[in-house]
Amino acid sequence: MIVADFRIITWMKMNNCLKALFSLVLLAFLGSCSSEEGKESVTGQGRIMVDLSTDLSYSRSVDESAYRNVNNYKVSLYKGEEPVYTDKLYGDLELEQSVDFGVPYTLTAYYGEDVAAGYDKLYVKGSQTFTVSQGDKKTVSILCKPANARITLVYKGNDDNDAFEDYFQDCTVTVKTDYMDEAWTMNKSNEGQQLYLKTGDEGTNATLSFSLIDKNGEPVSVDGFDTSKVIDLKPCYSYTLTIKPNKTDIAGGKLGLTITVDDGVTDEDVTVNIPGDYIPN
Repeated sequence: MIVADFRIITWMKMNNCLKALFSLVLLAFLGSCSSEEGKESVTGQGRIMVDLSTDLSYSRSVDESAYRNVNNYKVSLYKGEEPVYTDKLYGDLELEQSVDFGVPYTLTAYYGEDVAAGYDKLYVKGSQTFTVSQGDKKTVSILCKPANARITLVYKGNDDNDAFEDYFQDCTVTVKTDYMDEAWTMNKSNEGQQLYLKTGDEGTNATLSFSLIDKNGEPVSVDGFDTSKVIDLKPCYSYTLTIKPNKTDIAGGKLGLTITVDDGVTDEDVTVNIPGDYIPN
């Protein structure tokens, strides 16, 4: 009887151990399931559609048809800083795209060349940062606008009855920004041409330098002649540099250089004074 009781007690202890072990295994299994469910919730997805539009408010003289055709634009998608894809044509994008929810994404689009300076080099871009919720379907809209500044030269006479050539042969203008390795030179032969300049998102300073040539083809060098000015270039701004003699303000007159920002956003006058009686009659 003593032996039998010992066996019964031993069996009961083993049974209790097995139950405890089974409970531990079950808890571990349930914990694993919970962990997997957590992973699924983190990596759940939503879907997006990309809507691209353009605003070419200041272009007017470039071939707008190419810039208004959104299928020409290249689109990139970034998950945080990591590229998902880059430079895909908008016309080739899938109608819907899957993205992870709860993660910031950025869509960018552009058309044109992002050069430091160049005639007719309009550069248009836009971007949008977004997140989606799990199972969401949303449209992400990107509005692309001109991202560089434009400068155009205009030469005029003192009034409507004369011309710039009645006073000078030429006035050369050079433009230099921090984005340029070398200054860009313009003169009367470039009148009306559109020079596009890279500004960055926040704008940049441009140094303008002027060189006058008299009617005999000789350079003008006069003490006190202000031959350079610094202006603030901003993206999506258009600047018209109107160069004209003005003989009404001081004896001998002065050469006025007026920089006008299109659309009435800002007007800034930059005047280059020619001292004394230099301007010829």
